[in-house]
Amino acid sequence: MAPVRSRSDVVGRAAPTPSTPATARRRADTRQALLRAARRHFSIHGYAGATLRAIAAEAEVSAALLVKYFGSKEALLAEAIELRAEADALLDAPGAHLGRHLVLALLGLHSRAEADPLLRVALTASRPGGERIVSSFERQFLGRLVARLEGPDARLRAELVCTQLVGLGAMRLMVRVPTLASATAEELADRIGPVLQAWIDAPPAAASPTC
Repeated sequence: MAPVRSRSDVVGRAAPTPSTPATARRRADTRQALLRAARRHFSIHGYAGATLRAIAAEAEVSAALLVKYFGSKEALLAEAIELRAEADALLDAPGAHLGRHLVLALLGLHSRAEADPLLRVALTASRPGGERIVSSFERQFLGRLVARLEGPDARLRAELVCTQLVGLGAMRLMVRVPTLASATAEELADRIGPVLQAWIDAPPAAASPTC
């Protein structure tokens, strides 16, 4: 015989909130807002300096809601470190123009969201579990850049490109030196782009010795 439920059991139990397309869209928008805020904070403050409270405040939600979405700061970093879309934007140019494009694309990320995927990697990779971050960076950006470079020392040249870009991000977003921060994207691309392009282009073959 089935147990008889009292009226209080039926009345007191809250009905589940129905899931609608609008609700799902709001949840997706909130999640993306939290990830954007997290990427900015991890880019500027690293893992130790970024707080869940500050990230949630920027996304205009409570820290409790952030934890509900991601569970922990570690889990939030695991998703925020994803840089496939940013890497696609950085590498979206033919090789002959890639140096200048890298500068302009990175500065575009700075101006839109004060986020920098390369700086984010640099500031979080040294923490415990950082090998996962380095692996993601290798797979999604550095390895793809290396594959595009012809000639000798392709990996070294790709790493030199990254070194220049990380330095640019650190000086603009963290140190905020006024002259560099006030320079236009075109000015910086004119000056830094050729330096990057020199590393991107295959070095000329050495001339054969003449007798």
